[in-house]
Amino acid sequence: MSGTFSSNARNLEFGAPPPGVPACQGLDPEIFHPNPSDANRDPSPAERAALAVCEVCSVRDWCLERDMQECSTDRRISGVRGGLREADRRALHVQRFGRRPARRKAEAGR
Repeated sequence: MSGTFSSNARNLEFGAPPPGVPACQGLDPEIFHPNPSDANRDPSPAERAALAVCEVCSVRDWCLERDMQECSTDRRISGVRGGLREADRRALHVQRFGRRPARRKAEAGR
């Protein structure tokens, strides 16, 4: 991948990417970080705009899988990636990997 990708795509680089060009190439990465909606509500208009970009993306599955592997905990997930909004990716992450316990304050300072 070249440096012409949005930071959203560039941050997801790992291994050999599949053929195709991410639909987010050249777009403002801020559109992929809208205010998240509640999991029990429909996506917000801003989330729908980002999801529409992902829907036509030829590397959407790769992007989602990379995000799942990259995030060590569901609390690190933010924005829209791989065709799923934040709430849906968090639920998928917990389904796949379980929920990691929060770090205690004493451990966080080490």
